[in-house]
Amino acid sequence: MAQAHSTKVNSRTFRWLGAEPLPASHDLRIRGWNLVACDGSAEPGQGTLSLMDLAAYEALCESEAGAALSWTCRKSIMVIDVDSSRARADLLHVGIGDAIPADVCLEELDARGRLLLEAVKSLPRVRRIGRLHLDLLAREGYHEDTPLNLNPREFALIWRLAENIDRPVSKQSLIHDVWRMGFVPETNSIAVHMSRLRRKLAHVGIRDLIETIPGGGYSLRNPQTHGLSRDESRSAGTYSRPHAMSSASPSLTN
Repeated sequence: MAQAHSTKVNSRTFRWLGAEPLPASHDLRIRGWNLVACDGSAEPGQGTLSLMDLAAYEALCESEAGAALSWTCRKSIMVIDVDSSRARADLLHVGIGDAIPADVCLEELDARGRLLLEAVKSLPRVRRIGRLHLDLLAREGYHEDTPLNLNPREFALIWRLAENIDRPVSKQSLIHDVWRMGFVPETNSIAVHMSRLRRKLAHVGIRDLIETIPGGGYSLRNPQTHGLSRDESRSAGTYSRPHAMSSASPSLTN
């Protein structure tokens, strides 16, 4: 493990999570970054790039910590020395921030790291659909001040649907993005979770927000185009961000 340098306020920081010492060809300290020491947690600090090789990432995936990686943590990971184009595509499909081959120069690594962290910081933390308020930090939905008491998978489902207001999301896409599976199993798990989600929405007075699409997909209806109240329509589809940033994200393990 490379020796960590002291960090400066507002400086770019990264962690090296490889089993072998940090190679000079990937030492971002040469480009003005600060290396921070690992605290034994798989979760990075706010605004920290997690740099690792493919072997270290595969070992992480087999551990309990890897199985519990949050969404934001995955987006903050850059896996290096991935020479297979198919392997890089697979890493991106499961939510890893970036995957690069071994021959990338330090200047490109620096540029990619900067863009990755900027993208993580710009991700929406709150989504509003009418009077429904989805809070990524709390992993909860609210109708005005009333929580829906969503479990992690229910929240992940409605958060995913909220990315495509009034557009269908296929069953295959939900299986891939929420369950992290590459195939559609012979199960009604999605229908069961959607039924529970609709009941919780109805309990706080939100009905007919989730529409079933022929073929097994679902769509989140836009209040502006489906006759909800003026107050609900005014806030439909807007995005905002809480004052404090955090690495919390929807868990997909429940």
